Parts: sequence; structure tokens; C-alpha cells
Amino acid sequence: MADISIQHFYGGRSVFVTGATGFMGKVLVEKLLRSCSDIDTIYLLIRTKRDVIPSTRLQELITNSQAFEWLRQNQPDALKKLIPISGDVSLSNLGISPSDMRELIDNVSVVFHLAARVKLDNNLREAMDCNVKGPKRVAILCRQLKNLKVLVHVSTTYSNVDKKELAEQIYTASLDPQKLMDLVDSMDDQLLASSTKQLIGNSPNVYAYTKALGENVLEDLVQCEGRFPLVIVRPSTVIAAIREPIPGWVDDFNGHSGLLAGMLKGFINTVKANAELITDLIPVDIPINLMIAAAWDKGIYETSNETISVYYSLIIGTLNPIRWWEFKLWGMRAFDKFPCKEMMRCPSVEIRTNNMIYEIELALYHKMPAFFMDAVTRLSGKKPFLTRLYQRTHKVMSCVEFYNLREWHFVSRNASYLMGKMSDDDRNTFNFDVRQIDWESYLEIYVSGVRQFLIKDDLRTLPAARNNLKRMKRFRALVRLFMLGLVLFFFYAIWWKLFTN
Repeated sequence: MADISIQHFYGGRSVFVTGATGFMGKVLVEKLLRSCSDIDTIYLLIRTKRDVIPSTRLQELITNSQAFEWLRQNQPDALKKLIPISGDVSLSNLGISPSDMRELIDNVSVVFHLAARVKLDNNLREAMDCNVKGPKRVAILCRQLKNLKVLVHVSTTYSNVDKKELAEQIYTASLDPQKLMDLVDSMDDQLLASSTKQLIGNSPNVYAYTKALGENVLEDLVQCEGRFPLVIVRPSTVIAAIREPIPGWVDDFNGHSGLLAGMLKGFINTVKANAELITDLIPVDIPINLMIAAAWDKGIYETSNETISVYYSLIIGTLNPIRWWEFKLWGMRAFDKFPCKEMMRCPSVEIRTNNMIYEIELALYHKMPAFFMDAVTRLSGKKPFLTRLYQRTHKVMSCVEFYNLREWHFVSRNASYLMGKMSDDDRNTFNFDVRQIDWESYLEIYVSGVRQFLIKDDLRTLPAARNNLKRMKRFRALVRLFMLGLVLFFFYAIWWKLFTN
């Protein structure tokens, strides 16, 4: 058994994936098809969205998403292995029809549960339904699978941030998950909204709180069932790919990707964070490779399914950290190489911990320019938008301030143990060694990816964009020189008045 490679393990197997249309889900599906060529079928749980049925959504996904470009060019037949299953993790039995359920029960042996509600707001009902009840519904499905080898559940490193040191274990919640689910179901929306802060306690938001509860629910099921092969992977802040499916590929504005896009456009000029602290980032293909390898490990080596394997996927401690000041430094250098075609102003950002200075800079760099530009827009007969856009942006930025001003010690060993079990070929194919990341080089890949895949600037526009950036920098230098001249003239005038009379 020890000689079975990861690719061999997945050969002939059918896999079930939730959250396949999300950022991480696309990379997982692409990687399984790309590197496990003998995989049999990948069933994707897809819900109807805006009246678009799952089969149509899947076809649009594999046709339009750049994540699947390599497969479209090199392994087009592999995409035929994707089978949509109509359903939703927020519904009883995942909303799966009896015929589809029978097909899953008979064929699936590996399950990846990625679906989650990731909004950092305070809608506890929706978060509970997706992040707590969802994993329970997936686990109930898994108990029916005839040939289940492993369930891989994707959580987050930030599920228990009320603790300073976090080990690879599940921490008991302050409230019993089932009792909390019953309580939330019994409350109307108004009462729940007024009680949410008290219910989540020390957690910074309902996302972190409900992801921790989801782990607790799964732990309870393992203890009750006795034999339940469960793996939990906890990625940190997931960002653009470093290698696959395309270096720099990213398709959502969450976290640092949205921040980089705003900085690159000259829209965001100040951030509240501690420049000396580590910002735990992880390129998306690293946790995906870890998940695939962890499922193999559990399916091949684990003799007792009463234990839950927990893995952190993050840049920890002294392994290969990147601090906020380094993120800014290397990011700004990359901005010069990959500027946007159109910018509000020259990219520049300040990192502040002092709240008063931060609020002053928000007013000077964001709110006042937005007010002025919206006033000009109104006078020209057009609809203003910049103030509203900044309001939404500041709301998102305020949600992540909690993480930007803190640092945790993650005790992470299981990923290293797992790497030691893998062959050289498997380590190369499913690489999740964070020590190999050159952050300065990667920031160039990241910024280029944000420019290309999020902002949608064609690479052919780079020469013109670089010339435009040079002109904007010259103009900024002239404005600063003019302002300095005004200040010097002001002081000279005072000196003249005081000492020449």
C-alpha cells in the first residue's frame, strides 16, 4: 500500500465536490483533472442561480473560466468527466434528487466539501445554515456512500482566533452547536440580529464563529459513528495561484486581492495594519495540493478512522513569513512593472496602526477626493458613484482590521509529516512546501495576475500603461514641488513681515 502514488489512488475513483464554482473549487477540479488523468468521474454540486440551471452553469464554467484554459487546450476530453449534480448545501439532503443520490451512493469514494458562506458580516442565520448545517448534511451523505474513503472538509485558520496559540486540533465551542442551531431557528430576524454579538462571543465575525462550529459538528459525528474518515484543512488567506492553473490566476476580490486591485488603480491609499506583523497568505494551489494529498494519506495509510486529521495551510512562524511592510515594499515595486491602463492616481499606500492618523488619511485620500469628483460628476449631468464605492470599500476594510492588527502562533506539523510520506514525483506534482516561495518574485506574479484577471487589463496594454504611469509620476512631482513652493513662500512672507518692519 505504501507504494501507491497519489495519482494511482485517484485512478478509477469518483469524487464529489461542493463549492466547485468558487475560487478554490475551480482550482481543485482543474488540478484533479490535470494531474490525476485516470480519475473516473467528478460530481459537482451546483445550485440553480438566477434561473441558470446547473448543467448550463457547468458548461459556462468550463467554457469561459481561464482556470480551465490548459485543459481546454491539452486535455479537452478530461472535461467530460465533470457531472453536475443539482443541489444546495443549505437544503435538506443537499437538495439532491433520489436518482442522483443513488448514483453518488454507488460510485463516490472521495468527498471534498468546500462550499461555505465567506461574508464577514453578521447574518448569523445564513452563516449557520451554510457553515454549520452544511457540513452536517454533507457528512450524513457520506455515511451512506458504499465505498467512502475520506471526507475532506475545508475550514479556516481563523476559526478559533480567541486563542493566541492554535494547534492542529478541534477546539470545543462555548455553545453546543445543535442547541445553537435550534435557538437560531426559533428566533425571528430582528431578535437574532440584536443577539448575534452576544452569541458569537469573542469571535470577530459570524464567519469565523460558524466555521469553528462546523468543525465541532463533524467531530461529534465522528465520535458517534466510530469509523468516519475525516480530514480538515485550514487554509489562511487564500490568494492568487503561484503555479497552477495559471501563475497569478485569481477570480475574486476577497481579502488581499481586492486590496491589491484597489491599490493598483490608485483607489486605496491607506490601510490599517501593523507593518511589523506577519500577514498569513497562501497561494491557492498550495492548499489545493495539500487537500488532494491529505485525502490520499487518509485513504491509504490511516488504520483508525476514529481520529480526525487536521492540517494548517499557511505561512507560519519562521518557515517563510511575509510581513506587512514587505508586502507593501514588493507590491509597490511590482506596481511599477505592471501598472493599470487607467488609474485614479499614482499607486501609493500607507500602513497605519494609529487610528487617528488612519482616519485623517481616509478623509484626505479617499473621502474628500470622492466628494469633489462626485460633485463634478453631478455638474456634468451624470450619476455620482465614487462616494458610495468608497463607503462599501471602507466597510469591507473595517471587517478585516481585526486580522491586520494581530498575529497568532500556529502549531503546524502534519503537513511536514505528510510530505515525508510522499514520493519525489508526488512532491513535485502536488507541491505544498511553503518554504519554496520567493515572496518578492511571487508578488510580481500576484500583481500581474490581479491586473490581468481581476481588472481585466490586457497584457498588450503594458507599454502604454507604463508610459502613462511615468507621466502621472512627473505630474505628481510637479504638484508636490508647487505645494512645497507655496509653503516656503508662506514662511518667507511671515519672516519678511516680522523681521523687515
